[in-house]
Amino acid sequence: MARRDTRELILSTSLQLFNGYGEPNVTTNHIADEADISPGNLYYHFRSKDDIVIELFKRFLSRFQPLIGIAEDSLTQAEDLWFQLHLSFEVKGEFRFLYRNLSDLTGRIPDLDRAMRGLLARERLSAWNSLNGLELAGVLQIDEVQKEMLADSILLALTYWIPFSELFEPGGLDNSDAQTRAIARVLFSVTPHFREPERSQFNAIATQYLSNSS
Repeated sequence: MARRDTRELILSTSLQLFNGYGEPNVTTNHIADEADISPGNLYYHFRSKDDIVIELFKRFLSRFQPLIGIAEDSLTQAEDLWFQLHLSFEVKGEFRFLYRNLSDLTGRIPDLDRAMRGLLARERLSAWNSLNGLELAGVLQIDEVQKEMLADSILLALTYWIPFSELFEPGGLDNSDAQTRAIARVLFSVTPHFREPERSQFNAIATQYLSNSS
């Protein structure tokens, strides 16, 4: 197997195991066994499990960063916010191990801690800019304090829906029910601040998400 193929195999196998069992419960030997390679072959590509985590975080970042590139004072439509939220939850669900054990990983890997703090700051700004854009477009009626708190609530939901779901909805992460309900919760938190017809539109979308979860 070519070197690049082996590296990709290690990363894809690690992501599957980390998501399925939790990163702390997976060793490099587990990864090597599942990938059907020797531990020495794994260490040829990655010096440690932390290096694998960092590489997977970089891949997550390359997928996620375009979703939070919301410019300041951009005019936003309600559909834009819904689509952004849906894709954000989807990508985080694909790399859920990062958020499943967030405090453990950031406490153990300083580079990841710095990167995650920077990402949270950009996410917070993106949420604020999205809400501000909706307000400028005349579809959101909200004061500054409410906007601050709503931006924080969106960020909180995006950051901690995975550990919450593990405790509250066992098995929901395996069949996407937890993700669907997490999106619905955020939509319902935003809906009261919309004017009509966007309020009814978002209520209908959130209700549809709930009906799609078992």
